[in-house]
Amino acid sequence: MPEAEETTAPPNLALKEALAWISKFAHAWKAIEPAPGSLSIDGFIIWGPVLYEKHRHEDPVLLAGRLFGNSGHYFKYLYPGRQRSSNDARS
Repeated sequence: MPEAEETTAPPNLALKEALAWISKFAHAWKAIEPAPGSLSIDGFIIWGPVLYEKHRHEDPVLLAGRLFGNSGHYFKYLYPGRQRSSNDARS
C-alpha cells in the first residue's frame, strides 16, 4: 500500500505578523493596566484585528501607551465585569 503523501500548508506569514503585533499590543496594555485582574486579555481577540488594520505600521507598544484608557466600544470586551466610571475615556 502506498504511503500517503504528507501535505503541509505554506506558512501564512501575514497572519503570523498580525498575531505577533496584536500580542505585543495586548501585553503592553496589560503591563500598564493598574488593575490587570479586571482586564480580559481575550478582549484583544476582538479589538486587536481592528487596531492592526488601522495601525499596523506603528509600534504596538508605543500605541498601547498612547491609547491606554481609550478603548471606546471595546471597553466591554476588555473589562467584561467592570462598569465605566467617569474617569474612563469614551473614545
